[in-house]
Amino acid sequence: MERKITQETTVLVYSLNTKLSSMKTDVGEIPNKIATKAMELGLEIAGSQIWQYNGCDGNPETPFKLAICLPVKEARSDAGEFHFEVLPEVSCISDIHEGCWSKLGDTYCRMFGEIFRRGIVPIGVSREVYHVCDFENEVNNITEVQIVVH
Repeated sequence: MERKITQETTVLVYSLNTKLSSMKTDVGEIPNKIATKAMELGLEIAGSQIWQYNGCDGNPETPFKLAICLPVKEARSDAGEFHFEVLPEVSCISDIHEGCWSKLGDTYCRMFGEIFRRGIVPIGVSREVYHVCDFENEVNNITEVQIVVH
């Protein structure tokens, strides 16, 4: 785990309200549609997909806002059902989760335990950066978890 400051990032984004219990169904094909739209617009991809969770408390039934973001070099053209946004620079506690996404909760629990032990104050926003996605063999997944803090 490390404390770091992320860079400001221009993204093509789709935002929705969801819950952990219904997120997979609510999200559906949106990640693929964002990538397709970026290709249609001729946008240069500038990094791994980022999912930003606002107000997610770990309870499967608590509603929260999810932003599915694809970093791009520049915002241009009509994004249709998506929009362009700039994710601001943030201070966060970051750690790498390797393996199945079904075990991400364990990484969050460990991180929050350490954050509270250190007296650091989270602000209710977290990000997951999907560096490696292997849908056929999830043990190969590499996901950076970022918990935004004061």
